[in-house]
Amino acid sequence: MKTLIVYKTNTGFTKEYADILNRRVNDATVVPIEKLNKKLIKESDIIFYGGPLRNNVILGLNKFLKHYDLMEDKDVFIFAVGIQPLDDEKRENVIAANGLEFYHVRLYFLQGGMDLQRMKPLQRKMMMLGLKMASKQNQGVDVELLKERLSTPLNFVSSSNLDRMVDVYHRVILNRKTIVNS
Repeated sequence: MKTLIVYKTNTGFTKEYADILNRRVNDATVVPIEKLNKKLIKESDIIFYGGPLRNNVILGLNKFLKHYDLMEDKDVFIFAVGIQPLDDEKRENVIAANGLEFYHVRLYFLQGGMDLQRMKPLQRKMMMLGLKMASKQNQGVDVELLKERLSTPLNFVSSSNLDRMVDVYHRVILNRKTIVNS
């Protein structure tokens, strides 16, 4: 049973999860989305895709799903990594924003982190611009306090955040083995 873990990362939190997941599953190959190819997909029985979550969109997912015709008979797990807490409304918004209602996949949300130093300069600049705009719109945002808080990196990546997804993965493997042995 071969497993493929594909990821897209901007600040490294999704790659951290991909590496932890690699240690927790069997016979996995880990590749960034840029190295995904048809051969890797065809050789795999179970495929994971992880990407950062920005404004309800899972980055890189469109590129991943372009190959969905090769994955229809496979078990596909998707994990979105973000800083924002998850609720039912957010889950529905992510499903709709990514068109996931049209695919047979399992979707998981994992808490990542926030570290301005890991961001690319343009991302960092956009973040600061957003803070300035919020303060000018008199939304009760204390920009200096936010800058101070954002200067302290937050990292919520944890192996335990993967527990539910890994448990389902192991059940899928057991089911596949049972079907093959029947």
